Amino acid sequence: MSVRKMICVLLYLSLAPGLLYACATPVSTAPVASAQLLRPSDKVELVYFHRSHRCEACIFAEQRIGYIVNTFFGDELQSSKLTFEVYDLGDKKSAATASKYGAIGTQLFINAIDDGVDHIRHIYEIWYWGCIDNESVFNETVKNIIQKALYGR
Repeated sequence: MSVRKMICVLLYLSLAPGLLYACATPVSTAPVASAQLLRPSDKVELVYFHRSHRCEACIFAEQRIGYIVNTFFGDELQSSKLTFEVYDLGDKKSAATASKYGAIGTQLFINAIDDGVDHIRHIYEIWYWGCIDNESVFNETVKNIIQKALYGR
């Protein structure tokens, strides 16, 4: 195989997974007005999906998110203004919810519901916050995302 062909193959192999993931992840094309971002939501759903076979980071992220929700948002959980749900993508009972959110792997979504309208956001950045090696940054970032969805701040 020539060097040029080898470079093309390596380039393809390195770009293909990213393109496939990007194309498989639905993105809302509806513009969000800045006033809407500052407005409190009627209800917020925090939804975590995982595969049946899980790595340490996936398990730890779920545990950290559960800790954050229970520690800082107990009143919101009690009033059902905030919910935190975990779904196994390998479980057939999760199929409808996974379809609603466009979940295809271990992912976190936040859905700010206003006037009965879903505003679903895939929190793909979760894997850059260091859930294992930087708990304080992870905790603070997740907490801030939930607060903004709940209270518009």
